[in-house]
Amino acid sequence: MLKEGLFHSSLMILLMIVTMCISLFSCQKDKSLLNDFGSYYLEKEKEFLIHSLSSVDLIDYYPEDRLYLGSTITHSGKEICLVDESGRIILSRNMKGEGPEQYISNLSCLAFSEKGNIWAMTNRHILQYDQNLNILVKFTYESSLMFNIYTPAIKFSYIHKDTNQFEITFPTNPSGSSRHQVGKSQYYNTGKLLELYDQKKGYSNEIAPVSNRRITEDFLSITKSFYAPIYFTDAKSAKLFLTGTFDNKITIYDLKSNTVVGNLDIYHGDPNAILPPTLISPQKLPSTSENWLLTPKNHKLYKLDNGLIALEYIVGVSINPNPKNVVAEILQDFFHSKLILFDQNKQISHDLTIPENGVIMTSLPGNRLLFKEVNPEREEDFSRYIIFKIMTE
Repeated sequence: MLKEGLFHSSLMILLMIVTMCISLFSCQKDKSLLNDFGSYYLEKEKEFLIHSLSSVDLIDYYPEDRLYLGSTITHSGKEICLVDESGRIILSRNMKGEGPEQYISNLSCLAFSEKGNIWAMTNRHILQYDQNLNILVKFTYESSLMFNIYTPAIKFSYIHKDTNQFEITFPTNPSGSSRHQVGKSQYYNTGKLLELYDQKKGYSNEIAPVSNRRITEDFLSITKSFYAPIYFTDAKSAKLFLTGTFDNKITIYDLKSNTVVGNLDIYHGDPNAILPPTLISPQKLPSTSENWLLTPKNHKLYKLDNGLIALEYIVGVSINPNPKNVVAEILQDFFHSKLILFDQNKQISHDLTIPENGVIMTSLPGNRLLFKEVNPEREEDFSRYIIFKIMTE
């Protein structure tokens, strides 16, 4: 009996020691993670007004000429705009038409080229203009799906696989546009998030299998076409940074070698979690009193200086787990967004608060962000833009 009592006592002591070691390890891990995150914040730098009855949406910036590129929707259609740093509109013109320098389908994307020319994308053509909108390049591309963007133009993403060549490679579906098709029951197992068109080779290929993302098939069946790729490309390094609208992983692709070269875990609102993010499924998500699912939704990715990346995500998106029709039912507040920073290896910040009524339009040199102030309660005859710089203590 004495030996048995000593055995039980020794066993209890051993269990206590193991428990203490596990707790100490967890505390040290938590403390280490806390120390890994810098104290970042947004600091207002300056603002400017664009005086126009039609709202102007700026989506790119060319530092050499200090010009912004964007679009505005007027009675004549969607116009390409160039704006200087004071907010003065240099040029605004609708290039839709049947002329050789025009495009016949709807304008989807715009971006500056490395030399300050203007790329324009429709669902059939890629065009390049100079800053006076004289045509320089125009070619047709083929895609398995055709996308029409009726909202203001979004930023065009492309890379050069060979820096000595003019030809570009680009995604045919703009960031935020899903390739999910109603009735395609095998999309989870066979679908790809992106289709890339290679101008030099004259054909496209698909990348980023849906089944490799951190979502379950039943969650995809609820979100349907709301599950879409969110990405940007780095033209200089020929890399693609990609996540999904509902996802907790950023995947880095080297498009020259067509390989995955890294993954970044996303900790929405909980950067000190000990365990890495897991698959997103309906069973693991919290819900509202009406039994709608609650989840963050990734909105945009931004390229910053020195290899930094910013992810903007919408907080508290509600999803009906039992939609009554084939279209997903989702409620989201675009003004309830947060910002997370990453380097090329990991998340490096807690959530950054985005200014009230501020919509991020694009990133600027110097780790700055261009915000557009949007007031849904009143119409104004100008667009207010504010530049914020990402700071650290």
